Amino acid sequence: MSDEMPENIRKLFLTFKHAIEAERAAQATYLQAKKLTDDPALAGILEGFYQDEVRHERILMDRYKILRRKFNTETE
Repeated sequence: MSDEMPENIRKLFLTFKHAIEAERAAQATYLQAKKLTDDPALAGILEGFYQDEVRHERILMDRYKILRRKFNTETE
């Protein structure tokens, strides 16, 4: 990241990265739980939770990419 980047923006980048990792971990958890149940209603609920996490990840990634462009950084 650029040396000129304010500290709060550096922390924001790290927060986004952490949140994206957490969304991915939650996705894996819900998919695993869905595989373990024979209850169609519960499987549907878990699929909904999984899809929510996918949506959250997408939103976070979009905002993260906007921030990267704004600060002209190639950090992934």
